[in-house]
Order: sequence, then C-alpha cells, then structure tokens
Amino acid sequence: MNLETKLSKFFFGYGLAFFPLLLLIGPLVAEVFLTLSIIFFLFFVIKEKRKLFYENRFLIFFSLFYLSTLYSTLSNFYSFDMITNGIFYFRIPLFAFSIWFILERFNFFNKQIIFSYVIFLFVIIFDSLFQYYYGKNLLGNEILVGRVSSFFGDELILGGFMLRTLPIFLIYLIMNDALNNNKSSIFYAILISFVCFIIYLSGERTSFALLILFLVTIFFSTKYLKKFITIIVLTFLVLSTVLQLKNTDPDNPSSRMFQKSYNQILGMGTKDVAQDKKKFFNKIYIFSREHHGHYVLSFKIFNDHILFGTGTKGFRYLCRNKIYIIEDLVEYFDGSNAINDGCSTHPHNTYIQILVSNGVVGFFLLIFAFTYIIKEIFVSRKKILSSSKFDKNEISKLISISAIFINIWPLIPSGNFFNNWLSMFYFYPIGFYLYFKHKYEN
Repeated sequence: MNLETKLSKFFFGYGLAFFPLLLLIGPLVAEVFLTLSIIFFLFFVIKEKRKLFYENRFLIFFSLFYLSTLYSTLSNFYSFDMITNGIFYFRIPLFAFSIWFILERFNFFNKQIIFSYVIFLFVIIFDSLFQYYYGKNLLGNEILVGRVSSFFGDELILGGFMLRTLPIFLIYLIMNDALNNNKSSIFYAILISFVCFIIYLSGERTSFALLILFLVTIFFSTKYLKKFITIIVLTFLVLSTVLQLKNTDPDNPSSRMFQKSYNQILGMGTKDVAQDKKKFFNKIYIFSREHHGHYVLSFKIFNDHILFGTGTKGFRYLCRNKIYIIEDLVEYFDGSNAINDGCSTHPHNTYIQILVSNGVVGFFLLIFAFTYIIKEIFVSRKKILSSSKFDKNEISKLISISAIFINIWPLIPSGNFFNNWLSMFYFYPIGFYLYFKHKYEN
C-alpha cells in the first residue's frame, strides 16, 4: 500500500468513523469533510468506471427526490437566499454514496476507533452529568430550564446527537466482535445505558421516544443482542430511578417527559384553550398547541401547492401571509399583518414538511422509502433469526436500517429535514446500510 493510499485510508476512514465528532465541532468542519468525501468518491468512481455506484436503484430514487426538491424550490422563487438550500441539496445524498464507497474501498473497522469512541462518549457523559448536578458544564455552559446541553450550549440538541451517534458506535462494536466476550459486552452495555441516560437528561422527548423505538426494533429483530439490550434497559432504569429520588425540581426530566407532554396534549395551562376551535375532536392537541398550529397551517398552505409544494423554505416565507391566517391561532398583529401562532421556520414533522415543501410528488417518494425500510427490517430479521451463526454484516445492516427507520418515523415531532446538520445525520447511516447490503448480497 503506497503512501497516498495510506493517507487516504487514514483521513477518510477515521473521518467517516468520527463524523459525529465533526458535527459536534461545527457544521463547517463537517461540511468540508462531506465535500472532500464526495470529490474523492466521484473521482475514483469515474476514473475506475465503477458502474455499481451509478447504475443502481438507490441513486435513481435519490435523484428523483432531489429533482422534486429542486423543481419545487425553483418554481417558488422568494429570494436567492431561500433557494440555495434546495439547489445544493444533491450533495447530501451523494454523501451517503461516498460513505458506501469509502467503506468498500478501505473496509476500515479497527479497534482504535472503538477505543476513541469510548473516550469520546465518556467525555460527553461526564460533562453532561457535571452540568446537570452543578448547573454548568466544563466550558461554563449553564443548564437551561432543567435541560442538559453539554458542549452544545444554547442549542438543545444533545439528545438527538447522542441518539444518532449510538447506532454507528454499535456497528463498530459489532464489526470488531467486541460484544462476543461477556465482560466487554457488559462494559459496553453499561456505557450505552449511560448514553441513554444522557438522552433522558437532555429533556428531548422526541429523541427519548425514538431511542425506545430503536431499542425495541433491535431487540425483536435479533436473538444475539437480546441480553445486551436487556442489560442496557435495566441499568438505565436504575440510573433514572436514583436520579428521580434525589431530584425534586419541577423541571426534572421525568416531569418534562411525561407530565408536561400530557398537559400539552390536553391544552392544560394554555391561554384561551376553551375557545380554541382547532383542537382535534375539540378535545386534544396533536402533541401541543404550537405543534397543532404548525400542522393546521401547513395543510392550509399545502392546499394551494398540492402537486410540487412550496420549496424547501416556502413554509417560513408563506406562513406570515395574511391569506393563511388561521382563526383562533392568531397570536398578535404586527401593523397590518397578523402573526400566526403556528408560524415557524418549518412544520416540525418530516412528513408534513415534505408534503408542504415538495408536494404530493415528494411525499409519495418518502412514503415509498418508509415502506421499503419496514420491509428491509423484516427481511433482515428473518435472515438473522434463521441463521445459526452470528453474522456481523447482517446485524450491522439491521442496525443501520433501524437508524434510518427512527430518523423518518412519522408519528412524532421532528427537526427541519432540510437543515444541513440534521440532513447529514439523516443520510449518515444510509451510507452504512448501502455498504452492508451490497456486501451481504455479494
């Protein structure tokens, strides 16, 4: 192996493994790595005429989705700043293909990565616990309304970050046979239970719900990880019970996860709730009054842009338009313009956002993807349960497809699908899935 190949393997192998760390450092650093990965991928695929990477059904699907995004964005021109996101979105799906290519080219799964991940996770866990119990983390970031944010400061995204890092860590553990030894398996189970505990402390209800969905999916899909996941869950329950006994703060994670959610769904504590005609069945809100407002407003905008949608940033532009004022959801008036209580930067649900942004064309592509993912989970489950050996490639494929599954789970509030940071995290496990699927089929 020549020096150039060694440097490429080191840079892209470790960069790919620690891409979550790059996202933690900042979106610019992650964007630079993403761009270099795509250039590396395209250069060698074209040079070596690797038809596999540009003659496959996955590229066709993502191309159709991108064309849907591009057309909806260009056909709804609001300003140049509001269309750049849609025009350059093609780089996000290409990143998934570059991950597939890098993994196939270098097959880079070594134990140094696991050791580094353990250190990385220990630092975040310690910093988060320090912030929770002392009010500030190691960098001086203060805890906000009882919610731990660690190194993210004012951005309350720690739970989502840990949730989406966990499957990749699991894949590297599986590929290095790190769970085959009982002692090491227990160690990693306890470490992951602390990761789950930090997600709980972050107060991110969506991330916590998706964590449960992820663990349940893995538990019922492979017989080899049932004991491992059981240890994780039991350790987490002990940790959360100890925390609850020592914490009487009304903003504690338990109150936010359960009591606050219950109150928001019923509208308890919301002003003028009795006069709000937009409640579901006149009794409850979908998640909360704010989320309910986003969804009602989204469907009102969608009715005028049914086929191709409003573009990636159309919702934030149109929701302040007076023609979309929603009765009983007007918060205040700014001059002659009423400001909708449901107005925001995005609709806070992936499926509703795609429906508004890309219209029914993009929405049906997303539904097709979700259906395909469910089918793949059951296919993978059948293969694993019928096999008499521990097939680490198939189990890693199951973990990666489960990570994609929770990323596009429909029945939950979500972040901005077209946000660069979140989009990179969404497509990150897709690259691993493509690699393992091709490897297993070969």
